[in-house]
This record gives sequence, structure tokens and C-alpha cells, in this order.
Amino acid sequence: MAASFMTSGSLGQRDPAGALIRIALQVGATSVAHIDVAAMLSGVCVALPPAAGVSGAVLMLTDPADPRDPDEQRVFTSDTAADRMARIQRRAGNGPLPAAVRGDRTLATPDLTRHGPPELAAAAADCGLVRSLVVPVPIAGRTAGGLQLLGRADAVLDEQLATPLRPVVTMLAARLADIRELARLELRTTAIPRIPSPRSPEHGVPAPRHRRRQDG
Repeated sequence: MAASFMTSGSLGQRDPAGALIRIALQVGATSVAHIDVAAMLSGVCVALPPAAGVSGAVLMLTDPADPRDPDEQRVFTSDTAADRMARIQRRAGNGPLPAAVRGDRTLATPDLTRHGPPELAAAAADCGLVRSLVVPVPIAGRTAGGLQLLGRADAVLDEQLATPLRPVVTMLAARLADIRELARLELRTTAIPRIPSPRSPEHGVPAPRHRRRQDG
């Protein structure tokens, strides 16, 4: 089941707090049972740009969102331009997003065209997404990824925006923790061997008590 995140925010709005809180509340109310994890996380990325008044959003995780599938995707984006920027950073292991995750700190970058790697600077100039804000995503006491907002030269992307963005990050972290715990419990259940019943065919029918005494 996919999750849909709707917001009444508009690109370039001055106070995104209300729209971001609405997204956070929707994420917090989302049940992780039988949910399409990739669709939920991508839906959050699509909803964030109009809510925050920016042009793109990226969620990058250090581990798969669902540990039951080691090949599960780890990068979720709002659109093709944001996806391009995310793939460059992940492939290079460099850029604001990996740096913020490694340093476990909020990182605002006013001009991506002046920061490496060179491929990222070129893509930023080409897409026009030259401003960046990254907030780390903590799960179970450790940094497990980062949420990046991308904007054009006139976008307000500074650490002040990180404050209304944190409730979204907190709810995302909570849902991801729930998904991983649910997966852990399911994997643990399937790994427990079945103990045959004493009267099952594997053991045969128990001998009568008087026969066992005679044999002894």
C-alpha cells in the first residue's frame, strides 16, 4: 500500500512551518504494516518541495530501508533533477549529503557550483539547483541517512529552515525504526525451527507404558 502526502504549501512561501508540520503528522500516522516502503519515502520527498518552498528533496539512507531485502533502494527523490544530484553524491561519496551524514550535523551549502565533486558542481549549474540544506536522520541512536532539500539561487535554504524540518525527520526516523523492528521480528520468527510433536509421523506412535517397562 502506498502512502500519499498532500500539502497546501506553495513554492517560495515565507513560512513553511505549518505545511511541514502537516507532513510530519501524516508520516507519524502512517502504519508500517503492509506498506510499500519505497512509495512512502518517495511520497514524502515529493511533498516536501512545495511545503518547504524549495525545488527538490532527497532522502539517502546508509542501509536499505527494509532489511528483509538487502537490494532495497537507499535513495529516494522528488524528481529527476534531484535524483541526478543524489546519484552523483552517492557514487562519489562526497558532497553536502554524505558530509552531513558522516559528520552527523546539519549542513547548509549556499552555492553547490563552488563545491566538489566537480560532477556535482556541473550538475548543479545545469539543473539550477545551487542551494542545499541537509539534516541527518537518526535511527536507534545512530545517524542512518540524511534528508536534503535543494533550491535555486533565490531559495531560502539555511539552518533556520532546519528547525521546522526536524519534525518531519523525527517522524521519518520513527517510521524507519518501526519498519526495521518489524522486519527483525519477522526474520526471527521464520528462523525459529519447528519442533515436531511427539505424536507426529517423525516420531511415530509412542509405545504403551507396559511395553516400555518390559523392554527396560
